[in-house]
Amino acid sequence: MLFITYKLMELSQLFVHNLKKWRKEKGLSQKALAERCEAAHSYIRQIESGKGHPSFIFIEKLAFALNIEPYQLLFDETKADKVNSSQTKLKAVELIKSEFMEKMINEFDTVIKKIMT
Repeated sequence: MLFITYKLMELSQLFVHNLKKWRKEKGLSQKALAERCEAAHSYIRQIESGKGHPSFIFIEKLAFALNIEPYQLLFDETKADKVNSSQTKLKAVELIKSEFMEKMINEFDTVIKKIMT
């Protein structure tokens, strides 16, 4: 459990780092990115500060707004540059989904336990 929590924190920090990197590389302000995603500027600010947790759909919106693939927001730059084939990209997306699903299941279990006690 501790390992999964650590990995999710690591993934979250990597996502925040990559989002900022790509936004700045594309020459966009947080406000401009928010407009492209049809979201509030405050939501982009929360995400970039690590306090907001976007859904998969919103991650896709961010990637589309930045004109990149969603996996590029979730991987180490050195690894993301090496992901070339469609099959490798699919495996990467499946891994990310499984890690987030694990987190969601754990959070759901925690909420249920609190309700039941």
